Amino acid sequence: MDDSVSSPQQGLAAAAKEDLPSNDALELMESILQRLQPADRHEIRDMITQRGWLSGALLMMSALFWWIAVKKGGDSLGDADIPLSMLGEFDFSSMALIVPGLVFIASVIWSLGRERGLASAPSLAGLLVILAVYYTLEPIGFAILTDHIDFQSAIIATGRLLALAVMIHYSARLFIDSILLQWVRTQMINMPVELIPSMSGSSTESHTDEVGPSA
Repeated sequence: MDDSVSSPQQGLAAAAKEDLPSNDALELMESILQRLQPADRHEIRDMITQRGWLSGALLMMSALFWWIAVKKGGDSLGDADIPLSMLGEFDFSSMALIVPGLVFIASVIWSLGRERGLASAPSLAGLLVILAVYYTLEPIGFAILTDHIDFQSAIIATGRLLALAVMIHYSARLFIDSILLQWVRTQMINMPVELIPSMSGSSTESHTDEVGPSA
């Protein structure tokens, strides 16, 4: 009788243990929740929708800006006078695609490396960012060191590259946050325990500990 009673209990305990994520997954979930600070599961769903919407809007803004300011308006802004890049010999229209691409890859690698606690990923992201900054500032360098392009055209060229890089950066960050929140929400639906109340409770206790005794 004892064996017949204990065996179902052991089976239920083993099934509950299998439903729990691994320690790495729990640590990643805790890192995401502490950084984004959702109040509950419903707010996680709203945050996924909001960040996905903003990411798509910024991506479309970047595409329209590139089409208007580079593809169609490049001739009137003096893009033909900008020398080829010293690294790769790319023209400005190609640079307007390469710089956002580098920023997007760097943003994704940096975000994933931050959540996973990896040292190599942020290092690679830093290398890509420096390369993107070099390409962005290169027109100004040409204007200072050579006579092939005037300073005003160089400022406009650098400004366009910088605008594309900033919009793509925030679009990538919002996109990664929405993907991570969606993963967290999926994991929490299948978990028998709740993470957000324990986090809010711990944060309240920490604030209580920080407050000194009243006079």
